[in-house]
Amino acid sequence: MKRILLALLMLSAFGAAGPGRYLAQSASPSPTPAADSFETVREFLLTSAAADFNEHQPPFPAQFRNVRIGHVGDITKSGSYRMCGEFLPSDEGDKAEWIAFATIKTSGYEQYIGSGTTYCSGEKIVWDTSNDLSTILKSRLDSVKNKKK
Repeated sequence: MKRILLALLMLSAFGAAGPGRYLAQSASPSPTPAADSFETVREFLLTSAAADFNEHQPPFPAQFRNVRIGHVGDITKSGSYRMCGEFLPSDEGDKAEWIAFATIKTSGYEQYIGSGTTYCSGEKIVWDTSNDLSTILKSRLDSVKNKKK
């Protein structure tokens, strides 16, 4: 019984990269309240995703499409925000194919890349459909990339 509890504790502590190609995790730059405003979450996810794409390459995104933010559950208590979309890698030329990604707000964030990710599907996700964030994410990534130079 103790071994089972220890194994479950270890699995929950370390998590799993899931079906995507990699998982990046980061602590939040500063503590955020449980009930963040949508704008705060939006900015956090855009900044986190851009920094992660810049730090963990290849593949480096040349373009983004269908980038949107949604949430699952009660956003004032234990809900989960996520930003999902696709990117076209810059290093594959004419043979490049769109790759799905998901950036999830946790105590920091987690980013999953790969077409096998299921974090962006499901009928329980409520999407903000007011606009496509592709252009904003690309601009944010370009800004981070230029600061690095």
